[in-house]
Amino acid sequence: MFVSRVGCAAVFALLAGCASLEQKNAAKAVVEAKFAAVNRHSVDDIEKLYAPFASITAPNFCTPRHGREDVRRIYQDLFTSFPDIHAEMQEYLVQGDRVAVRYLVHLGAAAGGFTVPISNWFTVRDGLITTDDGMFDNGGRKCMP
Repeated sequence: MFVSRVGCAAVFALLAGCASLEQKNAAKAVVEAKFAAVNRHSVDDIEKLYAPFASITAPNFCTPRHGREDVRRIYQDLFTSFPDIHAEMQEYLVQGDRVAVRYLVHLGAAAGGFTVPISNWFTVRDGLITTDDGMFDNGGRKCMP
């Protein structure tokens, strides 16, 4: 009887661990897909990875952005302003449906260029980004409405 219970407990623990690993991998895969789309400058693909009610914050926003329409506007403006923008991923930390990412954004290579270190914290639910909170040095610039 004891061996049977221990065996069941071990199987349950193994299955629970696998479920947790799948959730971590799924959340990370969504965030990786987002950055791959950013590096392709594919606004359509980026927009599809966000939930319709997603919340996006960044130091250069006066107020949080919400939803896919704002996601589309953010990335269209970014790609228009910086046609050679590229994200270089450095580190991912995953805990359940939360993914923290540290990366470098390279901009303006044609004009001498500069690099901005950025950290983002994402929440991924049901295969879509529901929160995207970015942190970087805004250089004291005024926020954008």
